[in-house]
Amino acid sequence: MVVAAVESGFRFIEITLDSPEALKMIASVVRECPGLFIGAGTVHTADEVRKVAEVGGRFIVAPVISESVLRTAHELGMATFPGAATPTEIQTAIDLGATAVKVFPAEQLGGPAYLEAIRSPLRNPKLIPTGGVDSTNAKQYLNAGAIAVGVGGSIFPRAALDVGDVAAVKTAAAEFFKVIQ
Repeated sequence: MVVAAVESGFRFIEITLDSPEALKMIASVVRECPGLFIGAGTVHTADEVRKVAEVGGRFIVAPVISESVLRTAHELGMATFPGAATPTEIQTAIDLGATAVKVFPAEQLGGPAYLEAIRSPLRNPKLIPTGGVDSTNAKQYLNAGAIAVGVGGSIFPRAALDVGDVAAVKTAAAEFFKVIQ
Protein backbone atom coordinates (compact mmCIF):
# COMPACT_ATOMS: atom_id res chain seq x y z
CA MET A 1 0.00 0.00 0.00
CA VAL A 2 2.79 2.44 0.89
CA VAL A 3 4.71 1.61 -2.29
CA ALA A 4 1.57 2.36 -4.33
CA ALA A 5 1.25 5.76 -2.64
CA VAL A 6 4.94 6.52 -3.14
CA GLU A 7 4.77 5.55 -6.81
CA SER A 8 1.93 8.04 -7.17
CA GLY A 9 3.95 10.88 -5.65
CA PHE A 10 3.73 10.76 -1.86
CA ARG A 11 7.05 11.51 -0.14
CA PHE A 12 5.88 11.55 3.49
CA ILE A 13 3.96 8.66 5.03
CA GLU A 14 2.66 8.58 8.59
CA ILE A 15 1.70 5.32 10.25
CA THR A 16 -0.32 5.95 13.37
CA LEU A 17 0.80 4.18 16.53
CA ASP A 18 -2.74 2.98 17.11
CA SER A 19 -2.39 0.80 14.00
CA PRO A 20 -1.74 -2.91 14.63
CA GLU A 21 2.02 -3.54 14.77
CA ALA A 22 2.77 0.06 13.82
CA LEU A 23 6.45 -0.06 14.78
CA LYS A 24 6.99 -3.19 12.70
CA MET A 25 5.27 -1.51 9.76
CA ILE A 26 7.45 1.59 10.10
CA ALA A 27 10.61 -0.56 10.23
CA SER A 28 9.48 -2.47 7.16
CA VAL A 29 8.79 0.71 5.19
CA VAL A 30 12.19 2.12 6.23
CA ARG A 31 13.84 -0.99 4.71
CA GLU A 32 11.71 -1.12 1.57
CA CYS A 33 11.52 2.60 0.74
CA PRO A 34 14.84 4.16 1.80
CA GLY A 35 14.18 7.62 0.28
CA LEU A 36 10.77 8.00 1.88
CA PHE A 37 10.18 10.20 4.91
CA ILE A 38 8.38 7.78 7.21
CA GLY A 39 7.12 8.68 10.62
CA ALA A 40 4.57 7.92 13.28
CA GLY A 41 1.31 9.56 14.18
CA THR A 42 -0.80 9.54 17.31
CA VAL A 43 2.38 9.88 19.37
CA HIS A 44 1.60 10.63 23.02
CA THR A 45 4.77 9.95 25.04
CA ALA A 46 8.51 10.49 24.97
CA ASP A 47 8.93 6.71 25.19
CA GLU A 48 6.91 6.30 22.00
CA VAL A 49 9.14 8.87 20.30
CA ARG A 50 12.22 6.86 21.26
CA LYS A 51 10.65 3.64 19.92
CA VAL A 52 9.80 5.31 16.61
CA ALA A 53 13.39 6.60 16.31
CA GLU A 54 14.76 3.12 17.08
CA VAL A 55 12.94 1.63 14.07
CA GLY A 56 14.04 4.45 11.74
CA GLY A 57 11.11 6.87 11.90
CA ARG A 58 12.09 10.38 10.88
CA PHE A 59 9.21 12.41 12.24
CA ILE A 60 6.37 12.34 14.73
CA VAL A 61 2.83 13.65 14.51
CA ALA A 62 1.07 14.18 17.81
CA PRO A 63 -2.61 14.84 18.42
CA VAL A 64 -1.73 17.49 21.02
CA ILE A 65 1.16 19.67 22.15
CA SER A 66 3.36 17.76 24.57
CA GLU A 67 6.55 19.45 25.67
CA SER A 68 8.22 16.12 26.54
CA VAL A 69 7.30 14.60 23.17
CA LEU A 70 8.65 17.61 21.29
CA ARG A 71 11.82 17.82 23.38
CA THR A 72 12.60 14.11 22.97
CA ALA A 73 11.97 14.21 19.22
CA HIS A 74 14.23 17.24 18.85
CA GLU A 75 16.97 15.55 20.88
CA LEU A 76 16.75 12.60 18.47
CA GLY A 77 16.85 14.82 15.39
CA MET A 78 13.27 14.14 14.34
CA ALA A 79 10.84 16.56 12.74
CA THR A 80 7.81 17.37 14.88
CA PHE A 81 4.22 18.08 13.91
CA PRO A 82 2.07 18.56 17.02
CA GLY A 83 -1.66 18.99 16.70
CA ALA A 84 -3.37 22.28 17.50
CA ALA A 85 -6.71 23.92 16.83
CA THR A 86 -6.62 27.47 18.18
CA PRO A 87 -4.25 30.34 17.45
CA THR A 88 -2.91 30.10 21.02
CA GLU A 89 -2.19 26.39 20.64
CA ILE A 90 -0.53 26.97 17.27
CA GLN A 91 1.71 29.68 18.73
CA THR A 92 2.56 27.46 21.71
CA ALA A 93 3.65 24.67 19.35
CA ILE A 94 5.79 27.12 17.40
CA ASP A 95 7.34 28.46 20.60
CA LEU A 96 8.24 24.88 21.57
CA GLY A 97 10.07 24.39 18.27
CA ALA A 98 7.54 22.48 16.15
CA THR A 99 8.75 21.90 12.61
CA ALA A 100 5.20 22.69 11.49
CA VAL A 101 1.82 22.52 13.19
CA LYS A 102 -0.88 19.99 12.38
CA VAL A 103 -4.18 21.90 12.37
CA PHE A 104 -6.82 19.41 13.46
CA PRO A 105 -9.68 18.91 12.80
CA ALA A 106 -9.23 21.36 9.95
CA GLU A 107 -12.54 20.94 8.18
CA GLN A 108 -14.57 21.23 11.40
CA LEU A 109 -12.58 24.32 12.41
CA GLY A 110 -13.68 26.15 9.28
CA GLY A 111 -11.67 24.65 6.46
CA PRO A 112 -9.41 26.68 4.18
CA ALA A 113 -11.06 29.94 5.30
CA TYR A 114 -9.96 29.26 8.90
CA LEU A 115 -6.38 28.67 7.82
CA GLU A 116 -6.36 31.83 5.76
CA ALA A 117 -7.84 33.88 8.62
CA ILE A 118 -5.28 32.82 11.24
CA ARG A 119 -2.10 32.80 9.17
CA SER A 120 -1.46 36.55 8.96
CA PRO A 121 -1.97 37.41 12.65
CA LEU A 122 0.28 34.46 13.57
CA ARG A 123 2.96 35.68 11.12
CA ASN A 124 2.43 32.93 8.57
CA PRO A 125 3.34 29.78 10.49
CA LYS A 126 3.94 26.46 8.77
CA LEU A 127 0.57 24.73 8.96
CA ILE A 128 -0.54 21.27 7.84
CA PRO A 129 -4.30 20.80 7.94
CA THR A 130 -5.64 17.32 8.65
CA GLY A 131 -9.09 15.99 9.36
CA GLY A 132 -11.56 16.12 6.51
CA VAL A 133 -8.91 16.93 3.91
CA ASP A 134 -9.38 15.10 0.61
CA SER A 135 -9.19 15.64 -3.14
CA THR A 136 -12.22 17.95 -3.06
CA ASN A 137 -10.58 20.57 -0.82
CA ALA A 138 -6.81 19.90 -0.65
CA LYS A 139 -5.97 22.46 -3.33
CA GLN A 140 -8.01 25.09 -1.44
CA TYR A 141 -5.96 24.42 1.72
CA LEU A 142 -2.73 24.79 -0.22
CA ASN A 143 -3.99 28.02 -1.77
CA ALA A 144 -4.87 29.24 1.75
CA GLY A 145 -1.21 28.87 2.74
CA ALA A 146 -0.83 25.31 4.02
CA ILE A 147 2.68 23.94 3.43
CA ALA A 148 1.24 20.44 3.05
CA VAL A 149 -1.98 18.58 3.76
CA GLY A 150 -2.59 15.39 5.72
CA VAL A 151 -4.89 12.87 4.07
CA GLY A 152 -5.84 9.45 5.31
CA GLY A 153 -9.04 7.61 4.56
CA SER A 154 -9.52 9.24 1.17
CA ILE A 155 -6.28 7.64 -0.06
CA PHE A 156 -6.20 4.61 2.23
CA PRO A 157 -9.88 3.65 2.66
CA ARG A 158 -10.57 1.09 5.38
CA ALA A 159 -12.20 -1.29 2.87
CA ALA A 160 -9.06 -1.28 0.70
CA LEU A 161 -6.80 -1.80 3.71
CA ASP A 162 -8.93 -4.68 4.99
CA VAL A 163 -8.65 -6.64 1.75
CA GLY A 164 -5.23 -5.46 0.57
CA ASP A 165 -6.60 -3.62 -2.46
CA VAL A 166 -3.40 -1.93 -3.64
CA ALA A 167 -5.02 -0.86 -6.93
CA ALA A 168 -7.62 1.20 -5.06
CA VAL A 169 -4.89 3.02 -3.12
CA LYS A 170 -2.86 3.65 -6.25
CA THR A 171 -5.91 5.01 -8.10
CA ALA A 172 -6.91 7.26 -5.19
CA ALA A 173 -3.35 8.57 -4.81
CA ALA A 174 -2.97 9.27 -8.51
CA GLU A 175 -6.31 11.11 -8.60
CA PHE A 176 -5.31 13.15 -5.56
CA PHE A 177 -2.11 14.37 -7.25
CA LYS A 178 -3.99 15.27 -10.44
CA VAL A 179 -6.26 17.52 -8.40
CA ILE A 180 -3.64 19.33 -6.33
CA GLN A 181 -1.15 20.12 -9.09
